[in-house]
Amino acid sequence: MIRNRQKFTRGGPLLCLLPILAVLALHHLPPVITESAENATDPKAWFERMNAELHALNREAAQYGWDLSTQHQSRVEFTLESIVQLAQRKSAWLQDTCDEGALYRQHGWPYDRAYYLLCRGPRNTPEELSEMAQLFSFIQRIYTESEVCIQANCGDGRSDNYEDATILWTNTFVRYPGLSTGHLDLTFVAPVSPQVLTPSIPTKLPHELQCFSGEPDLERLMLSDGMDRVCSGRFPNEIVLRWVWESWRMAVGPPMRQPYGRLIELMNAGCMRGANHRDVGECWREELEIPELRLMVDRLWHEVKPFYQKLHAVVRHFIREKHPTAASSIDVDGLIPAHLLGGMWSQSWTSYCHDIFPHPVDIDQAFGRANWTSMDLVRRAEDLYASLGLSRMTNEFWKHSLIGKGASGGKCHGTAANMFADGADDYRMIVCPRSEAAGQDFYVTVHEMGHIVYYMEASKQPTIFSDGTTAAFQEALGDAIYLGAVTPQHLVRLGLLDPKHMAPEKIPFGTGPTLNSFDYAFLLRMALGKIPTIPFEYLMDQYRWDVFDGSVDYTQDANSYFWFLLERQQGIRPPSSVHSRLQLFDAGSVYHLSDNTPFVRYFLASFLSYQIYEGLCRAALFGTVTNPTHEIPMPLHRCDLYGSKKAGKLLRKSLALGASVHWTDVLEELTGDVEISAKSLLKYYQPLDEFLDRFIARHRLVVGWEH
Repeated sequence: MIRNRQKFTRGGPLLCLLPILAVLALHHLPPVITESAENATDPKAWFERMNAELHALNREAAQYGWDLSTQHQSRVEFTLESIVQLAQRKSAWLQDTCDEGALYRQHGWPYDRAYYLLCRGPRNTPEELSEMAQLFSFIQRIYTESEVCIQANCGDGRSDNYEDATILWTNTFVRYPGLSTGHLDLTFVAPVSPQVLTPSIPTKLPHELQCFSGEPDLERLMLSDGMDRVCSGRFPNEIVLRWVWESWRMAVGPPMRQPYGRLIELMNAGCMRGANHRDVGECWREELEIPELRLMVDRLWHEVKPFYQKLHAVVRHFIREKHPTAASSIDVDGLIPAHLLGGMWSQSWTSYCHDIFPHPVDIDQAFGRANWTSMDLVRRAEDLYASLGLSRMTNEFWKHSLIGKGASGGKCHGTAANMFADGADDYRMIVCPRSEAAGQDFYVTVHEMGHIVYYMEASKQPTIFSDGTTAAFQEALGDAIYLGAVTPQHLVRLGLLDPKHMAPEKIPFGTGPTLNSFDYAFLLRMALGKIPTIPFEYLMDQYRWDVFDGSVDYTQDANSYFWFLLERQQGIRPPSSVHSRLQLFDAGSVYHLSDNTPFVRYFLASFLSYQIYEGLCRAALFGTVTNPTHEIPMPLHRCDLYGSKKAGKLLRKSLALGASVHWTDVLEELTGDVEISAKSLLKYYQPLDEFLDRFIARHRLVVGWEH
């Protein structure tokens, strides 16, 4: 299984097929059956044969995925046609194997869970699978290979207003896969009237263009990183941010809209035929084994929404101060223009951290000054897990992992892989650090190693059970360990924080004798990076679920409904009017749509990671997670897990179960609870929540927004 946390991929005619391979691995495509159903002697033989075939195919699919991820195209001996053949073979094998298993189930047997995990999901015809592969290949290439371009020399002088910056809006081009390039018409989303723009629209392609990929180039710009790359820094950040935001959506959204509509029809057909579901949304939700998942998701979001709204109110206050040109269009109780928040999808607000709470210690800068190599990152992540008594990385890991910038052709992202090798513990990782994002690199490394640790601990299970109990738990593990890796104590241990910042400090807003100003600055940095992702994750799947089941007319109302959700729940709006965007497809600007990856796994992991972290903290302190009278004697964010063999023992026991049991059993082992909850998350940020209350009262800010 190949797992990627950072969602940007490389170009190339074969790399766009990686999501198709991921689906094949997820659904456990085995090779041709070696023993017919007639020759099977008993249910145990069925189970053992199924696992052997499953293991062999997972190994094959993992190698394909690794070759694609590392751009070893000389070793990739398949085409889109062979991918389709693989998918068709999988469909036929699953049908035969599940039909055979159903015969044994009539008489009672011990393999119900294995049968359920193997046989759920869609059943598309060979013709549908072929068309789906073609369509997914097309939209993936649009996302991963399209580039937004401007004239290499885009004017002289510096401009402080939009109308003087028309060069950006009238000289923007898009280069699509296959190197076809054309003018990108931004007139109806530009901040100036079409009358100002139209006369200067170029009639022919400039000789020299400066081009930007969506990820990482434009995403970096949206994080205000490298703004001088656009027109040599001649325009204010606010102008460049809006141009980047609009041009990417105009470039990739419209070409995806029609093929994605056809994909919805095909995916729905497979789900209705396979598990007798009404639509693909039901297929996706089944994977998480939560009967009323939509109700749970709504409950979790509304548990954390009041805290999000406070962050929103404070950030809105500083946006109005920091961007005076835009301030007049942002009411004190209004929606925030999406391009001013941070990130291509308004999911990272950390650039406002120092405006809200200036502090001499900047953890991001501290990571950068440490000047760690990529190997340093991996060794420190390994040391973190090993300190808990978990296994160190294997010889095969060090032999095959690609660790270092340029290891896979210059562009890469954090990746973890289980290669399903026979007789060898072959787990691999790709780590490609960027000097300007050392703190993010540490997070990605710890997160990806969490996937590998999960694989290793569950490896003694039969192949059908050798993954996490659900995808949400797989995503949550590394994030939980990361919370333990950035405690102030561990930051001191890593040499990133002066020990004096652990000492109590007299501060006018403090809520306890153990906290100091660094605690508040740290919690604010964590919250601005993590909390805004929660509504983003929530809304992306709510949007798709409603489109999948027909509640929303995809052909007419898809984009207006998308912005209805973002305005109502996230408190953001597009820079241009929603009415002008009716025929666009802004959801297509998100990688996970072109990759067909459900977002709800990340949403649930955002809560599970804090629950697991608190459970491990209780195990480290008390040796048990179940005694409710035990109160953690420090703020939760200061609970250092490093070196706790008690926490490690609990973790090993829970992870070793793999998918052999329902997720509630694993959660109960780790936390003493059987319900996913926001309680641990809110406990973690409680000191910051109280700080925000005082800040809001002092500045008389309005919490919430008019919609």
